[in-house]
Amino acid sequence: MYTADKFSPDHLLDCLKISSEHEALELADRVESSMYTWRRKACLNHSKSSWKKVKDLMADTDGKDKNYILAERAETLLFCLKQRYPELSQTSWIHARSIQPGKAVLESYSRVLEGLAFNIVAWIEDVLHVDKSMKDRDV
Repeated sequence: MYTADKFSPDHLLDCLKISSEHEALELADRVESSMYTWRRKACLNHSKSSWKKVKDLMADTDGKDKNYILAERAETLLFCLKQRYPELSQTSWIHARSIQPGKAVLESYSRVLEGLAFNIVAWIEDVLHVDKSMKDRDV
C-alpha cells in the first residue's frame, strides 16, 4: 500500500472480493484502526530532536512520512468502502481530521461489538434451525 506511486482503492477493493456487508464492516474496522495508528506514528515522528529532524530532511526527498502517506491512503480506502456499502454503520472517518482519539477508539469497539452480535445472532438462528429440523424429523 506504501510502495506504489499511484494508489487505487477501487482496484484494491475489487481484489479483496468482499462478499458481504459483514466482511466490509470488518475491513472498515481494520483499516480505520490502522489509519489512526499510522497518524499517531506520524505525529510521534514529528516530535524528534532538532538534529534528527535535520537528518531526516536531508535523507527524505519527498518530505512526507510513510506513516502519513499510509494514513491518507487508508482514509481514501475507507471513503471508497463507504461508497460501495452505504448501509455500513457510521464510522468515524467522516470526521477523521477533527475527531478525538478516545471517540475513535469507542467507535471502533462499537463496530467490533456489532460484528460479534451479528455472529451470535447467526449462531442462534443456526441452533433454532437445527432444533426445528430435529423436531420435524421426530414427528
